[in-house]
Amino acid sequence: MPQIFVNIAYQRMTADGFKFLADQKLFPEFYFCADTIDTIERKTIEDLRGIAESQNFRSTLHAPFYDLNVGARDRSIRMASFERLVWAVETASMLGSDVVVVHPGYGVGPGEIDIEVWLGRAGGFLKKLVEYAGERNIKIAFENIFDSRPDYLVRLLDFVNAPNAGICFDVGHFNIFSKLPMQAWLTALGPKIFEFHLHDNDKSADQHRAIGDGNLDYQPLIDWHNNLPEGNNPVLTLEQPDRSHVLKSITKIQNWGI
Repeated sequence: MPQIFVNIAYQRMTADGFKFLADQKLFPEFYFCADTIDTIERKTIEDLRGIAESQNFRSTLHAPFYDLNVGARDRSIRMASFERLVWAVETASMLGSDVVVVHPGYGVGPGEIDIEVWLGRAGGFLKKLVEYAGERNIKIAFENIFDSRPDYLVRLLDFVNAPNAGICFDVGHFNIFSKLPMQAWLTALGPKIFEFHLHDNDKSADQHRAIGDGNLDYQPLIDWHNNLPEGNNPVLTLEQPDRSHVLKSITKIQNWGI
């Protein structure tokens, strides 16, 4: 049975929330929204680190993403976005997290963009962010959001060109926005997939249902995972706020035989 992480927002980082993770032998992917970032004290983060260490938790961290775009046309938004991402890396370092998941920020919805123009504005920030994370032994995993194909992420990684830069493949987003087979994504991104976000939907919206409660076919992922070299397994992270959905998803994963 692989190690499984669960995305947990700050509001659920309670004694009961951490007990649930420990009882189920799960690990946290920490998430802090903008309002929390603006008010949280350093000691609170240090206390969270202490809880994680006391429970022998490995951890990852999901960077803030609402309204952020390091490739925005507005320079002030680019700077503010970069500052938020730097905060995420610094906080991950304080928490002992191995990976920071980052929404690249290109586009505000499904549709075509000029990735080269966007990289012209965002590229310097992204290189600095990845370098900053690497100095702290942290990986940056860029997540597919509205992507209909893996090309933009491949180009982003080629541009950044760093061993600690990779991908968080969100299968729920893939199910909504891409018409390509999952195998095409795994072939294109496979060696650089650091993490999977696992949840389900019926293609109509980002519903974050339990695995099996939508129409997503996980078999290509299972087959791909079973052919990985030993010790090279990406992080598996559940993104369901409802505990019953988490438990149902764990049962599904246990039946995968990975």
